[in-house]
Amino acid sequence: MNTAANPIQAIEALYELGYDLVLTDWHMPGGGGRVVLDALLARYPETARIVHSSQIEPGDTLQRYRAHALLAKPASDSEILGAIDTALRRVALEPVRRAS
Repeated sequence: MNTAANPIQAIEALYELGYDLVLTDWHMPGGGGRVVLDALLARYPETARIVHSSQIEPGDTLQRYRAHALLAKPASDSEILGAIDTALRRVALEPVRRAS
């Protein structure tokens, strides 16, 4: 697990290490979650994606960025674990949906 203070750091870590799951804040300095998700989808579309924010429009985010889960701030430990479980399950089902 790694953390990043801004989208540039997050994207550099993505490209260097790759991840099974990314949880990104929607509003962070330097462009926010949109920048991170654009880079993630371009290079690693199969990575599970969770968007975390206090101000988010769920329909727009799920459709445009294909986020697998949304997490409202503040989130409890159980909500975070639930979002991780949901995101990973949705990723696991994607190849099945494409094949049918």
